[in-house]
Amino acid sequence: MLRKNDSLKSKVVSIHWIDLSERYVVVPRKINGKIRKTIKPLKRKKGNCYFTCTMPHAFVQFVYRCAKKLGICEKVLIFSRGSVRIKSRTVTHAVSITRLDWDVGISFLVPLRLRYDRMVAVDVEGREYSVHLMELAVLGALLSVRFPSFSRVRCNEWAMKILAKGWKSVGM
Repeated sequence: MLRKNDSLKSKVVSIHWIDLSERYVVVPRKINGKIRKTIKPLKRKKGNCYFTCTMPHAFVQFVYRCAKKLGICEKVLIFSRGSVRIKSRTVTHAVSITRLDWDVGISFLVPLRLRYDRMVAVDVEGREYSVHLMELAVLGALLSVRFPSFSRVRCNEWAMKILAKGWKSVGM
């Protein structure tokens, strides 16, 4: 008869475990033209990726797999929802990237109005594919973090190619 070893059980930590010190993060946001610090509660964790409560489960899996594939495992990636502005206009198709103080990590702000089920048609090498707009925007942002020398256009082209044809299409 096998006995359960309680000492081994206490040493095993789940990949989804969020420590008390990791439950909240201070994120700078531009409010009325001024940068203000806001506290965001973190509800989900998958590896080095932290998410607020408004992220869909399929999106959490997608982001974690992309971060692993791109090799962004040493940095803390924090994903939350909010209002994204480009030249003082609210947009629903772009992700805001902010490097946090004290080397806490990188914050990705996904637009509130962007729903996970919204699809968009992209043209890759003469063929039309249908992809999730939220996945396209976030993958482009992750590529720009992984390859800082790439332009925004090149990151978006790679994101479209990866979502349409897979990771092997860009040599990864």
